[in-house]
Amino acid sequence: MTSTAETKYPTASWGEFGHTIITNLDLKKTAQGEFHGPCPSCSGVDRFWIKEFQGEVMVNCRKCNDYKSIKDSLRSMSLWPEEGHTPQQAKTKPSIDWPERDAMSNHPYLEKKRLKLHNATIETDGRLSIPVIDAKGRRVGAQFIDNDGKKKFSYQLPVIGNFSVIGGPIKEFAYIAEGWATAATVHEATGKPCVFALNAGNIVPVIEALQDARPNTELVIAGDNDDAGRKECERAFTERGVEYLLPEQDGWDYSDLWVAQGPEATRKALTVQSVMEQVFMPGDAVPQLSRNYLVKGWLGEGQMSVIYGPSNVGKSFFALDMSWHVSGSKVWNGHKVVGGSVLYLATEGGMAFHNRVVALGLQYPDHKDVKLAVRPAPVNLLDGDADMAVLEKLCREVSRRHGKVKMIVVDTLSRSMAGGNENSPEDMTRFIGNCDKMRGMTGAHVAIVHHSGKDKAAGARGHSSLRAATDTEIELDYDESTGMRTAKATKQRDMETGAVFSFKLNVVDLGVDEDGDPVTTCTVQEASESEIEEASRPRIKGKNQVLIRQVFTQLRGEGVGRPNPSGAGYPEPRTRWMIEEETVKDHFAGKVSASSNPRSVYRQAITALVGSGHTVINDGFIWFTDTGGKYREPQGV
Repeated sequence: MTSTAETKYPTASWGEFGHTIITNLDLKKTAQGEFHGPCPSCSGVDRFWIKEFQGEVMVNCRKCNDYKSIKDSLRSMSLWPEEGHTPQQAKTKPSIDWPERDAMSNHPYLEKKRLKLHNATIETDGRLSIPVIDAKGRRVGAQFIDNDGKKKFSYQLPVIGNFSVIGGPIKEFAYIAEGWATAATVHEATGKPCVFALNAGNIVPVIEALQDARPNTELVIAGDNDDAGRKECERAFTERGVEYLLPEQDGWDYSDLWVAQGPEATRKALTVQSVMEQVFMPGDAVPQLSRNYLVKGWLGEGQMSVIYGPSNVGKSFFALDMSWHVSGSKVWNGHKVVGGSVLYLATEGGMAFHNRVVALGLQYPDHKDVKLAVRPAPVNLLDGDADMAVLEKLCREVSRRHGKVKMIVVDTLSRSMAGGNENSPEDMTRFIGNCDKMRGMTGAHVAIVHHSGKDKAAGARGHSSLRAATDTEIELDYDESTGMRTAKATKQRDMETGAVFSFKLNVVDLGVDEDGDPVTTCTVQEASESEIEEASRPRIKGKNQVLIRQVFTQLRGEGVGRPNPSGAGYPEPRTRWMIEEETVKDHFAGKVSASSNPRSVYRQAITALVGSGHTVINDGFIWFTDTGGKYREPQGV
């Protein structure tokens, strides 16, 4: 179409409305530079189009051709200027902060692309002339671009392996782009050199030539997101090991992104760290004195942990207690905390977590402004596309209202795998990948509550890839005889292992239900030193060992025996009650099953007691050493 014919189409400022229309209507770019999709007026499938013309949006529908209805429909969606807001007015107040350009940049093509002249010159006929060189820097020809963007190479130009450089010279790093406008865009957005490869099919030959001439230069392709661009990018990666970046929008190149969204969005999309920036050499090494912890000695900032143990060991109470202290920036059981907002994904849902949080508030009334956001609902972290979008939005909103999210708790792994198989490497890899996405989009530590397997020594349940990906493992255990629970850091990637926290569950009374029955929940209560000492004391095991102790206690109560004397093999005088071993043995024999050999049973049991340190035998006398873990003066002495 001629420019005269195009003036009949409705127009609006491209810089102000172009990208907004494309994004909201999910339009796809064609080879002709138009964007197609369903018509907002008649809903005709793929008959509606928009395009840029001289900085303006041109719109039409090849089905309805109803310009007024199209404008009205777009305006109702806030995608078109209101009456009185003319394209000329919009052009004088662009919504994008463009960098200043030199006086020579007023060429129509440069105006359209919003670019500087760079390595191009303007011929007498008005065309842009871009020099083409070989790998040795020798000029071999040129590309010409007219006012309308039509391109032509100089006569008999040898294309294969030749290129043009914008922002050179090329040293340690350079981008590669398919077209000149894209290469100029990449350079303006990043400040780094960009090689114009002349066409998509020449990208790999140019890479080969550059790698031969400059083997120490790292190359990254700023590709076009179309069929040809993606194909050549993949070929370059496979054949030459060169990484590539693509715009998110299907059919776009980085010039399209630059024009539609501006410099900042383009710069962000092209941000890449050079591989040499990812390493350091011995001469550059310096002590890293900051631990970057979330909970010192337990959780690292931005890392991933697994809190695991058997059922009913208190995993959720433990994880919630730690989350409470992080969200309140409070010292956790003597360990320093770098606090921030916490998102707790209670995937089993229910009202139980309401009660648990209330109980924590009662236990820590001095903890003000606790920034703990609990989501009691299922979550899918197996496939998780939809859920990941929800979680990203939730994290962003929590961060906006309460400060940066520093910790995300997934309670539990099994309920967040959406029916996946924990033992499947494929399923576990997808789960870990989504956890990594959460860490990547928030910078938060991700803590996963999980179950131990049947073999306690094997650690957390499921495929070994989970442990491989985990920075910290915290194992919880429970001693039913004492009620003591322990959490132990069994794996630490960047910290010392072996940290132990002993605790009991404290029952909290919250009130009564509609039937008058008490409503309770639990909180974590750090164990005292005496409780830990008592719990750690070795226990007498086995029914026959216990029976010997019972016989000894009975005889002691009947006054049989005496305090120990002084002398070799005895404790401090008069600190232990002794009974002749034969007396204990005879009474023991009367209590065991008649079908067994009492002497043999006694010998096995007493040998075990002596070996464990619970019992001492000297000069035919026996005494027990474990009275509450300490030596005591016997009663009645």
